Amino acid sequence: MGNVYPCLYILGNMVTFEKTILLVDDNISIYKSLSPLLLEKGFYCLYAGNFEEAARHYSSSSVDLTLLDIRLGDEDGMSILKKLLSYNTDIPIIMITAFGTIETAVQAIQFGAKNYIQKPINFKKLFTIIEKHLQTAEENSNVLNVNDSVFSLNSEMQEIIEKVKVLATSDIPILIQGESGTGKEVLADFIHKNSQHRGKKAVKINCSSFNESLLENELFGHEKGAYTGAGDLFKGVFERADKSTLFLDEIGDMPLSLQAKILRAIQNKEIRRLGGKEDLNIDVRFIAATNKDLPEMIKEKTFRKDLYYRLNTATVILPPLRDRIEDIEHLSAIFIKKKGSNKHLSKETTLLFKTFSWPGNIRELENVINYALVLARNDEIRINDLPPYLNTKETPYSLSIKKNNEEELILKALKTTNNHKSAAAQLLGISRKTLYNKMKHYEIRTN
Repeated sequence: MGNVYPCLYILGNMVTFEKTILLVDDNISIYKSLSPLLLEKGFYCLYAGNFEEAARHYSSSSVDLTLLDIRLGDEDGMSILKKLLSYNTDIPIIMITAFGTIETAVQAIQFGAKNYIQKPINFKKLFTIIEKHLQTAEENSNVLNVNDSVFSLNSEMQEIIEKVKVLATSDIPILIQGESGTGKEVLADFIHKNSQHRGKKAVKINCSSFNESLLENELFGHEKGAYTGAGDLFKGVFERADKSTLFLDEIGDMPLSLQAKILRAIQNKEIRRLGGKEDLNIDVRFIAATNKDLPEMIKEKTFRKDLYYRLNTATVILPPLRDRIEDIEHLSAIFIKKKGSNKHLSKETTLLFKTFSWPGNIRELENVINYALVLARNDEIRINDLPPYLNTKETPYSLSIKKNNEEELILKALKTTNNHKSAAAQLLGISRKTLYNKMKHYEIRTN
């Protein structure tokens, strides 16, 4: 784990606390030369020598901006870029490139990096780039607040939002369940922002990002000398979340051996660092999330029943995106605005989005939008701007009508088009006359 220097980040007359720069480079000498200069400018400084270490920082630290070398020994910087963006698209990434890799740096920007800088590094230029992208990220964060992210036109989601507003005011643990990409972390943020702990930053950890020994260390911390390499005292996420919210993401992936310790921490409100001799009291609000079937895991004895009942005092189940098509336009607009763009979806793209099954849910929609924004050459995002698997002359309905419930597809097409028969027939890839015949066959009536 890299050194951390507590400091302030000063931009003009504005002072913001706890801005953190993560340097991902296999050459630690660059970190040693760069970190004092970053410190002088008022930044927290973290170091990662590979993707695994970078992922740990993304999961357990509040990273505000990442500097990523395109070449990292055996690892490919482009591959790490894509993985880090899949973790969090809000953290600006600036690529560090040597002479002769400018082409790769431009490609990295197309994939989602914000900028690049060449070696040898011009520090004045680097600080200008850092300030620019931190300021943009902060402005976007102010525009796209967490309430915008959970806004919904879907009646089921509206009920969920009202429910969590009430739950947020209490301190009871909350378990959020849903398919991957349905917005469980966004909902956790919403709960925190509406809780009595909103004055402090929530602490988050992805339980699937670490092996068992590393996860225990990240959760509970360690005393100096607790094991070989533990040179300094390290506070785990439980301690760092004291008087705030701790979000345990992908808790279904937590090893069984650690579940008992989590249960004890929740029940007794105390933890013990690795190598420690005393229990430490904690005041933490717990939110957990998973895409796993925990009751089934209990039957298979891979998840503790007592921990499940402790966590699911209040359970929220998020619907998949395919069941809330009313929100697709709103979510698309949020993701477009998030990238600082004024583009909009074309009519054809909107219809395609509303009829696609979205197996990756909201996360997949955001990734598709980000891809399309790179290719779009005018104010509209058109079908030709979409990833190849979406860029097809056939509609999702016409591709699936042969193998799925035809009646269900017809009802969905009618709902999508507000019972406009011609538009519904176009989505289904059939004639208007054929649609009428099928509606008659299934006794489907509309107003």
